[in-house]
Amino acid sequence: MSLALAPLPSVPHAAFTDWLVTLDPPVHAPIEASAPTLANLFAEAPYLFDLARLHAPWLAAFLETDPDSALRIELAEIREAGKIAATEEEIAPALRQAKGRIALLAAVAEVGGAWTTAQSTAALSDLADAALDASLDFLMRKAADKGDLVPGADASGAGSGLALFALGKHGGRELNYSSDIDIVAFFDPMKGVLADPMEATKFYSRIVRGLVALMQDRTANGYVFRTDLRLRPDPGSTPVAISFDAAIAYYEVRGQNWERAAWIKARPCAGDIAAGEGFLKEMAPYVWRKHLDFATIADIQAMKRQINISKNVGDVRVEGHNVKLGRGGIREIEFFTQTQQLIAGGRDKTLRVRPTAQALAALAAAGWISEATASDLTGTYWFLRAVENRLQMLRDEQTQMMPETTEGLAVIARLMGDADLAAFEARYRAALNLVVGYYGELFTEGETLGTGEGNLVFTGSDDDPGTLETLAALGFKDPAKASQTVRKWHYGGYGATRAAAARAHLTELLPALLRTIAGAGNADEALARFDNFLSRLPSGVQLFSLLRNYEQLRTLLVAFMASAPRMAEAVIHRAHVMDGLIDPAFANEVSRRRALVSKVDAFLGEGRGYEEVIDRARIIGQEQKFLISAGLLSGNVTAARAGEQFTTLAETLLQRLFAAVRIEFEKRHGIVPGARTALLGFGKMASREMTVTSDLDFIMLYDVSGDAEESNGEKPLATSHYFTRLTQRLVAAVTAPTSEGVLYEADMRLRPSGNAGPLATGLNGFRRYQMEEAWTWEHLALSRARVIVGDGDMAASVEATIAEILGAPRDHAKIIDDVVSMRALMARERKPRHAFDLKLASGGLVDLEFIAQSAQLVAGPTIARPQAPTKEVLARLGETGLVPEGVRLVEILDLYGMILQAMSAALMDPFKEEAWTGAFRELLAGLTHYPSFDLLALDIETMRGEVSAAAQAWYEKAKGF
Repeated sequence: MSLALAPLPSVPHAAFTDWLVTLDPPVHAPIEASAPTLANLFAEAPYLFDLARLHAPWLAAFLETDPDSALRIELAEIREAGKIAATEEEIAPALRQAKGRIALLAAVAEVGGAWTTAQSTAALSDLADAALDASLDFLMRKAADKGDLVPGADASGAGSGLALFALGKHGGRELNYSSDIDIVAFFDPMKGVLADPMEATKFYSRIVRGLVALMQDRTANGYVFRTDLRLRPDPGSTPVAISFDAAIAYYEVRGQNWERAAWIKARPCAGDIAAGEGFLKEMAPYVWRKHLDFATIADIQAMKRQINISKNVGDVRVEGHNVKLGRGGIREIEFFTQTQQLIAGGRDKTLRVRPTAQALAALAAAGWISEATASDLTGTYWFLRAVENRLQMLRDEQTQMMPETTEGLAVIARLMGDADLAAFEARYRAALNLVVGYYGELFTEGETLGTGEGNLVFTGSDDDPGTLETLAALGFKDPAKASQTVRKWHYGGYGATRAAAARAHLTELLPALLRTIAGAGNADEALARFDNFLSRLPSGVQLFSLLRNYEQLRTLLVAFMASAPRMAEAVIHRAHVMDGLIDPAFANEVSRRRALVSKVDAFLGEGRGYEEVIDRARIIGQEQKFLISAGLLSGNVTAARAGEQFTTLAETLLQRLFAAVRIEFEKRHGIVPGARTALLGFGKMASREMTVTSDLDFIMLYDVSGDAEESNGEKPLATSHYFTRLTQRLVAAVTAPTSEGVLYEADMRLRPSGNAGPLATGLNGFRRYQMEEAWTWEHLALSRARVIVGDGDMAASVEATIAEILGAPRDHAKIIDDVVSMRALMARERKPRHAFDLKLASGGLVDLEFIAQSAQLVAGPTIARPQAPTKEVLARLGETGLVPEGVRLVEILDLYGMILQAMSAALMDPFKEEAWTGAFRELLAGLTHYPSFDLLALDIETMRGEVSAAAQAWYEKAKGF
């Protein structure tokens, strides 16, 4: 069945007609049947007409099948040539013949509508891959013949240890019609295929030079691809092939943002693909940063400005427009896409895709751009790529410049299927303007130094009169002092503004920043707070870049300085904690357990070793604590859900770190045969009520079946010593300060015998201690304990042991006497430090918890909620009538919880009165839904009385229960 091609607008072409009559009938018939397309295509594209005459029988055969089959056959023949060609004189013509045929195939199939432009560019990319692979196979066989390889080595590209990486459009399988190919060549020196490993660099460099010659030397048969090696590290001073280790060392120390952008599309395209894939995994931390990377925007924007200047791209137009580099062109779509991939791809692996269209779809799926934006830019991208291909297929020229003449433009219009030049020009201008609009939203040309109110100029040593007027209009009561403060920033007096790049960002940020500060209420006070913040910020480039691009973050940061100094302090020490706030999924995901666990697992999964996992745990832990706190303080997350999420974060990190510690520990000490372990959590972690400042209260329990007395590793340890050391390693992994800070403090005092007891306890010893020696307060703590992680059925064994302990007969009167005595001792020795110290205050959180915990010990079967959190126990006490005020106590507990969560999230020292600014009091009133802080304070006094009365009544009742 003949291939159906869409006809093109008619153009007289006598040479085509003359050629047809010279063809043999089997060749003539299919070509004549496709003449409405071919004659008009060849009339405009002399390069294609030359190819058609050279490959006429092949063209006829292709027209009678389909382009996909024809492509498969040619690619197979190329690869076979690499395996059998004996000399360069055999393989070079084979490669060039295939190039000509596939070039003809791609042009006819695309222009005739049998292929999309995406299919055409993919075919050209596959041709490049096959040609490179065949050339490497040939060169490795020749090297084996010369004795350069060890006897019996795999004399092929796949076994060579040399990986070729396609960058740019080749990497994305989007090669334009007459494109160069940009490749880099790295090798694995440990592959073991070379007879003289010490000559690896020389050998592989010689192979690469031979490969480039095979690809681009022009012969009577033409060339295959112009091949550019200049994207390798430091091309002016490095060989054309370097080792993987040398490449990684370069990128980690000297790599620049433009190189990161180039590696987004990097793909092992030929040679040792397996080694290449391994190298890409090593490169991932360089390309995809741990933190959102807004400084990248400035670099890529500067690159685009330089291109505009050097290429004189000018404005949106049709005649003489550069379809790739011009305004609204292909490069702006690529920059729009790649910049957002670089910014967020370190956190979201779904954005790590190579083809531009797929990347736009991934950005839309992740919420970074809208579906409409992705659809508009994808359609426009392929329209412009189609125009680019038609420009190049005319004469096989590497050009992106639209013709300057009406006649020349009409040719491109006809090859795009438009007989009406005006209609094509309208489509082209509309496409460019669409791109300019989207690109301009992401890449501004820089903030103006003025505002709607007037100038903002802070150069020189004197105040600018116009600037003082502007500052006064913005609401600054002392504009001269405000001007002096800002000028101080520009002189680089602070670490955050010392770098020239930081001051450049700050200059462009200032108008928007001053408007935000002025809108915060008291402009002068807000500016003073920001100045203090800036004076302690170690570096400003990243944060200033981020604040320039996200208005909501500027507003939030200024608000934090007024009402939540702990949040502002977190930004000072680690600006990356704000990354997640601009994630489109933040509002929806900050309160979802599954989303939080997935983020932690994904981030830790990128760690390349034990130490990096430890650091990554701190990075993701700090970031997620910050995000949960931000959700809480912004009113998007309830106090109860915040407690659950803080706990989910803590227990997930504890579980993953425990797994990492065990792997590392077992490398040296092995395992204790038959042993099981569990981590038993207490306190707020056990009841899922943690705050941002909570410690981790847990102990390690272990149980050994069999008679093993020591571990079986290289350095065996006695069983008790083994688990003590393992616990020490875990505590260090959680608590040790690293360059990324401290993750959590750990409290192990609830183990048997407290600080005097061993760090790890056998399950039988734990049971014996709890049944025979434990104090009432230890049983109170056990009443809400929860297994955080356990081997096999160890969690069930621990839970059964706890049930046995808590179910043992007790003297209820003694328990209550002990509880009352404990509470009285706390009241004497741990007095409330502030009117809102609602944990220790009479009628506060401790009293609510003591009611619930003592009830579990004296009325556990009636409550029927073993080890339940305080809220659930109080509700059950109300339902059962044991504490009639149970429902009211739950309401009070919720309010206490909101206040304590907000205090922990917002204040560095919540028990110092000066921390309770008007802004924080206002925030607290808003979060608790009170019209004013004073009314909240009055109600708290009343509630404390209610709790104290309920506790007293319960203790009286419980003694006789």
